[in-house]
Amino acid sequence: MYRSLPKKLYNEERIVNWIAQTTEQDKASVKSRLREEYENPGINVSREFKKAGLEPYVWTDKLARFYDETDSFLYELTIWNLNKLKDQMRRLVAKYLKKISNQKLDILMIGDGLGFDSVYLSKAGYKITYFELSRYQRLFARKIFNECQENISVLDKENLIPLHSYDAVVCLDVLEHVADPPKFVEKLANYLRDDGLLIVHEAFCWIHPSSPTHLKTNRRYSGSLWLYKKNGLYLVDGEITWNPIVLQKFNDRSKIPSLFSPKLILLRIYGLYKALGRFSTLPFWFADSLRQRNRQWFDS
Repeated sequence: MYRSLPKKLYNEERIVNWIAQTTEQDKASVKSRLREEYENPGINVSREFKKAGLEPYVWTDKLARFYDETDSFLYELTIWNLNKLKDQMRRLVAKYLKKISNQKLDILMIGDGLGFDSVYLSKAGYKITYFELSRYQRLFARKIFNECQENISVLDKENLIPLHSYDAVVCLDVLEHVADPPKFVEKLANYLRDDGLLIVHEAFCWIHPSSPTHLKTNRRYSGSLWLYKKNGLYLVDGEITWNPIVLQKFNDRSKIPSLFSPKLILLRIYGLYKALGRFSTLPFWFADSLRQRNRQWFDS
């Protein structure tokens, strides 16, 4: 079966070694936690979240520290990056980038966690800047960038990100975690050059025991295009299921596409379905079984 990443990122022994080196844990423990994560997605974060005495789905300063201090996301994100759904999204991001130009675009990866997507897009010929606040995830990402021999710039502070400098910003599965999504999207828009693209996927509606760091207050933005439009970002493309959507920052407003194009009509209709997530998570609980069915373990 086709997989989008270099072979070494699907090798269990390599990944176990890299996590063990990053966390200074023994390899047997790392392997056990990875298997737990595969069998029960989200178990590592949920368990450490509970140990930290945090309240699920609520933003606090203590939660901000948890992101920086916990190693549990290394396990969750490793298994998620092997998932066929994530593999498909990774390739779709590349498809939309290719629509802009065949040139070497400057791309900012916001919250790419372990850096798998950054490696993939770097291999595709793009100039990648990786930004991540979590210390363990940055350490791991640096390791795989070196192992995969990819020259990727790594930033760990927002004030180091230059404004109006990127052809595209890719932000996948981040917005549901942030305390103030409108302010965060404003920052993303400011990183873009004129006519630049924001490629985004969010799970505002996914309030589930396996994801206690998703914020309930952010459910109000599920299916919302206002969140982007108020920051000068207009829907131009995307998957009908919003996995992901593509928005553009137009210098010339006459370039804004018609609302009546068939693709944009379908995207907006699905946005109405996503808006149900503002009131209930029940219409989206199928997502858990979908994630489980598309799990994959490492290559043998």
